Amino acid sequence: MASPRICCSALLVLLLVSSCNAGDHPACPAAWSAAVGAELFHGGVGGGGGGEAQCSAAAPHTPVAVFAHDVDPVRFALNLEFAEAEFFLHAAFGVGLDHLAPNLTLGGPPPVGARKAGLDELTWRVCAEFAYQEIGHLRAIQRTVGGIPRPLIDLSAHNFARVMDEAVGYHLDPPFDPYANSLNFLLAVYVIPYLGINGYTGTNPLIDGYATKRLVAGLLAVESGQDAVVRGLLFEHRRETVSPYGATVAELTDRVSALRNKLGQCGVKDEGLIVPEQLGAEGKICTNILSANVDSLSYSRTPAELLRILYLTGDEHVPGGFYPEGANGRIARMFLKKPPRINHGV
Repeated sequence: MASPRICCSALLVLLLVSSCNAGDHPACPAAWSAAVGAELFHGGVGGGGGGEAQCSAAAPHTPVAVFAHDVDPVRFALNLEFAEAEFFLHAAFGVGLDHLAPNLTLGGPPPVGARKAGLDELTWRVCAEFAYQEIGHLRAIQRTVGGIPRPLIDLSAHNFARVMDEAVGYHLDPPFDPYANSLNFLLAVYVIPYLGINGYTGTNPLIDGYATKRLVAGLLAVESGQDAVVRGLLFEHRRETVSPYGATVAELTDRVSALRNKLGQCGVKDEGLIVPEQLGAEGKICTNILSANVDSLSYSRTPAELLRILYLTGDEHVPGGFYPEGANGRIARMFLKKPPRINHGV
């Protein structure tokens, strides 16, 4: 007779497989994962020497989980995480945090203009996975440093069209629609999430608590992975003309990066998929699937730089763009000389 543990583990696998249904998209294949098999049936893989393997990290040198000065820089990141979560959730499922994780919004208003996108299966699966990951990011940040209410976020096609118009320097006709198809959606994803990488890179030197440093490291790793996937998919289409505009994917990514550099006002911290060879890795290659500096390290941006770009105003004191009423939290509201809109609960 099978042990209760094996029966329960097998039942869990069946539930996972049967629940992995994407509505209009095919369900996940009923394939066994070797990576999770050992964990489910044997409680993990031993060290091989007859004893228990050591899995815990060494004790931190500074035994403080969260310093007071860690809180505001990390809470600021919630503004971008909210935007990414709502964009991916609506594009994949047609609903957002209010439907899937309402407790994380902390009473903030729903986004404007977000809707389900017309995605092929590959792009849908990428989008859906990223959407669920963003829910985890919001939860982890709020659990570690407390939260801020979700700000008003404009994810309308009109707003993305404005970004593309400003990037190319003229009005695209018909207006760019990020929800129209997979390629347009990937180009729209290129607009926002990369800024999160810049932000976390800039935040890391400012924090000292072991819990906040662990949090930011984990967030930066996954956000970087997301950006790499998107840039990789776009690179595959780099020579493709984006219909009906006549510009290639590579040209549009270059224009968007140039616009972000212009709005940020702090030099080149953004590059498209193709660059002059002297700007590529070690000055030896023109492909630029990962945007990085001369030492192939991530570019860093301050909250002020990020707000100048996200507001589309070039001024951290003047809201607009993706945050019509401004971002939330003490740092963002300080620039607007308004109350911080924070929630001290953790």
